[in-house]
Amino acid sequence: SKTTKLILLDSLLQETKMSWMKLAEGLSKLVQPTSVLHSSVREASKKAGGSTRNRCKNTPGKKRGIKVYDGQRIPEGKILVSQARLQILPGWNTKMLPNCNIMSLSHGRAILTTEKVEPNVQAYGELPAKLGEVLPSHLLKENIYRVHVHVLPDVQHQYFKLTEQI
Repeated sequence: SKTTKLILLDSLLQETKMSWMKLAEGLSKLVQPTSVLHSSVREASKKAGGSTRNRCKNTPGKKRGIKVYDGQRIPEGKILVSQARLQILPGWNTKMLPNCNIMSLSHGRAILTTEKVEPNVQAYGELPAKLGEVLPSHLLKENIYRVHVHVLPDVQHQYFKLTEQI
């Protein structure tokens, strides 16, 4: 009776083992690997290469700077200076545009001068505190010189007085 129980148990185990194998074969036929699975298991495709910065080496320049010469005749509305940040200041009959370019307001001759600039301390005091000390105290003691662009108009008023009359 003990041996018959062992034989029955062994045959039952073999049958379940066979049924599991058949089930695994059937599932493997149903689930075929797709191309997505094949493409996800790939080697690295990039080779070691050089830097990718500044690929376009021959880009044209911005063409900024002074556009007129000292004493040159200019029409009204001409751009006198093209600049990205404030380097050259506007003078008489000139206007600074929002992009820091300087434009003439009248016909005339352009004059470039170097003048002493005195910073307005009150204007610097109105700036936000998060900028910190924008105008250091040592700048108030130094002489600051900047280039100015002026336009002397062709037609000037004729209201002149002698110095003795003033």
